Amino acid sequence: MRAVVLRQFGHPDQLQVEDVAQPRPSEGEVLVKVLAAAINPSDVKNVEGSMARTSLPRIPGRDFAGIVVNGPPDWIGREVWGTGGDVGFTRDGSHAQYMLVPAAALISKPEKLTMEAAGAAGLTLVTAWAALVTGAAIRREDTVLILGAAGGVGSAALQIARIFGATVIAAVRNREQADAARDLGAAKTIDTSAASWVDEVRAQTDGRGADVVFDTTGYLFAESVEAVAASGRVCVISSPADGMVSFNLRSVYRKELRVLGTESRRLDVTDCAKLLAGLVPAIEAGQLRPGSPTCFPIAQAREAYVQVLQGQGRICLAPNA
Repeated sequence: MRAVVLRQFGHPDQLQVEDVAQPRPSEGEVLVKVLAAAINPSDVKNVEGSMARTSLPRIPGRDFAGIVVNGPPDWIGREVWGTGGDVGFTRDGSHAQYMLVPAAALISKPEKLTMEAAGAAGLTLVTAWAALVTGAAIRREDTVLILGAAGGVGSAALQIARIFGATVIAAVRNREQADAARDLGAAKTIDTSAASWVDEVRAQTDGRGADVVFDTTGYLFAESVEAVAASGRVCVISSPADGMVSFNLRSVYRKELRVLGTESRRLDVTDCAKLLAGLVPAIEAGQLRPGSPTCFPIAQAREAYVQVLQGQGRICLAPNA
């Protein structure tokens, strides 16, 4: 089979697509023919060597959607999807024509999603849910500010917050992104390219600030601390490259804030399957609408990885195209 193989850490332009042996499932495993697999920013960081515990050589790729071709008879031929914090790091991932998945991690692909949309949705949904629901325990009465609302995790978080009945302020950077956020249910939008956007958040919340601020970008923690209300929650999932930020510590203790970090890699493929299975009814009901990515054949994996590195939107591989 053809697969992206990571043999040494470095720039994505050094990735190779190789012919490797098709894996054989062991007890408790199934073989999935991969039809779509997102390239997430964390996949690029993995290739660069920024993600701990990755063993080499390794086939990268966390998200997947495809068809079971070897496993329990009642699963063969069924369309499945998933993601996992171990996939592509400590076990071979989805950037290949075939991959092994624990049978316990199998969930049927939602009928409402195309194979491409399903193959690019898993990580964004898991991360958004883990941050807002598991971490911040959002409620109907909350006002939730989502920084980076136009991104994959941000748009998923916006929709999840709306399912819980919260009021969402979507932080974006242009009119097109604002229109898209309102289409997904945002009550208000702000433009974070404006110097005074923290003041705008206060103005839109009667001076209180947002009850929950979810910084999906990793670059706006200091502003998040100022934009959140007293006794509020600040959710973080990323950081600048060096991991360092400077912020007003007085704002944290005087407002009695809670800072909630979410590390999606702590959820393996079986953990993620349980979470995603709970989201299927919302997807089928049209309450969650993951976007469709731009797909590349596996032969163009190197170029696709570079596009993700450059921030050029949601990208996936179609390994069997």
